[in-house]
Amino acid sequence: MLLQAPFPPDIRLEKEITSLNRNDFRVVLLCNNYGNVKKKHFSGVIIERLWAPFRNIRLNQIMNFPVFFNPHFILRAVWLVIKYRPDFIHAHDLPMMPLGVILKILTGKPLIFDMHENYPEALRYFNKKGMLNKIFKNPALAALLEKFSIIFADIIISVVSENTERLKAQGVAPDTLREVSNTVDLETFIVGGETAGIKEFEGKQIIIYSGTVGYERGLEIPVEAMKYLRRSFPNAALAIVGEGTAIPFLKETAVQHGVQDMVMFLAWPGHDQIGKYISTAEICIISQPSNPFINTTIPHKLFEYMAAGKPIIVSDAKPLKRIIEETGAGEFFVSGDAKSFALAASEMLQSTSKYGDKGLAAVRSKYNWKNDEAELLAIYTQLSESVK
Repeated sequence: MLLQAPFPPDIRLEKEITSLNRNDFRVVLLCNNYGNVKKKHFSGVIIERLWAPFRNIRLNQIMNFPVFFNPHFILRAVWLVIKYRPDFIHAHDLPMMPLGVILKILTGKPLIFDMHENYPEALRYFNKKGMLNKIFKNPALAALLEKFSIIFADIIISVVSENTERLKAQGVAPDTLREVSNTVDLETFIVGGETAGIKEFEGKQIIIYSGTVGYERGLEIPVEAMKYLRRSFPNAALAIVGEGTAIPFLKETAVQHGVQDMVMFLAWPGHDQIGKYISTAEICIISQPSNPFINTTIPHKLFEYMAAGKPIIVSDAKPLKRIIEETGAGEFFVSGDAKSFALAASEMLQSTSKYGDKGLAAVRSKYNWKNDEAELLAIYTQLSESVK
């Protein structure tokens, strides 16, 4: 497996590695290393990290930048191929695919393109600054790289049907496409737990967001919406649990709309602890707006919210709206419209509808990792025939 980021944590990789390991696959992961911090282990995988030569994390990020001509990546990957003689190459997301292609050519082994998201469109909406990002994280160049990578992939994994259809429309052969979604592992996701320590939530009707707090998450909309909820729901509070670059902007937005007393920001407690925060909420939200990026991916948190049996508000992004309407797990709002969000929240706070029960039932029957694990194993079973 090839990963551009440090590991752990990564929810998707953790689930895939665990599933493969307990079904007799030996997994070796080459991943990045920016800080030379104490090495973290994860059961079921041999982690080979790039050497971080400098004490300065920023210098290490430049040195280990995941581009296909980076000799640091190539030499280490080739050495690991010689050392472990893998039967499969599994590249996680577009930046690792050129390296995956090199290893496929060298070894003749099947190459899996695990497409976590529509990467070219993601770059448009992340809109990262800096010369390196302008050159190596250019959406137009990424789109060309995606077309190149698809040619060499034996199997392409997408996380949602909307992205599968996008690839089919580009002429990708349907027999190379598989779906392994970002569903929840009901055996490991911890819901509930000791909540007495969350003093900020006491006496409040909590509307919660959990995860990365980036500009692309559209969180300014629920922040603004709190001013419309104040009159009817004076105890309502928006809890944003996570870390990210948009926090200062969101704090300013709260002040701008006079709702700083209704919006709280809490540090990310770790994935093993987030369930107890979710369990205290009246409503869980995903506010990322409808756009070509969000319309072709699906976040883990949707299924975690459903597994917690919580009502959910999502934007009208295609996969989010589709699943919410299909399952009855919540309501959707019009992207970018704070009044629409407030209306959905108001309706939900007063409703007797069993949103949470419906979501939980859908997760137990369909949207769970056990089902997606079966698809992942089917992919490897199919490819195993070609490496015998």
